[in-house]
Amino acid sequence: MQRPGPDRPFRSDRPFGGGGGRYGGGGGGRFGDRGDRGGFRRAYGGPQGPAIDYRALVEFVARTIAEKPGEVEINAFERGHGTVAIKIKMADEDMGRLIGKAGRNIEALRTLVRVASLRERKRVFVDMANTR
Repeated sequence: MQRPGPDRPFRSDRPFGGGGGRYGGGGGGRFGDRGDRGGFRRAYGGPQGPAIDYRALVEFVARTIAEKPGEVEINAFERGHGTVAIKIKMADEDMGRLIGKAGRNIEALRTLVRVASLRERKRVFVDMANTR
């Protein structure tokens, strides 16, 4: 390893400490060699493609699960600050099917909607309305 001198600066020209490392491999910097990514943040250019209709997505899944799809009613409204609330009303017999064993079906639906909403940086809440 060369020592720093007047013609060689102390630090490498590469970002985050340069190559070499302890065992001769890449990295060597505090955060490793990030290359041209420039750190942890990525450029965000906004949503690409058409906007997602969360109400239609929830309605499709709920009507598919229900034995009485004609009684499924979906209400969606904006809460403000990029938040959307979706309420599901359906027959009592179908509520159990939507919830699923140990709540797996409703949690899967909420996860599906959450993943779809990440692209637009919105928060979408899916809840079941009480019919009683």
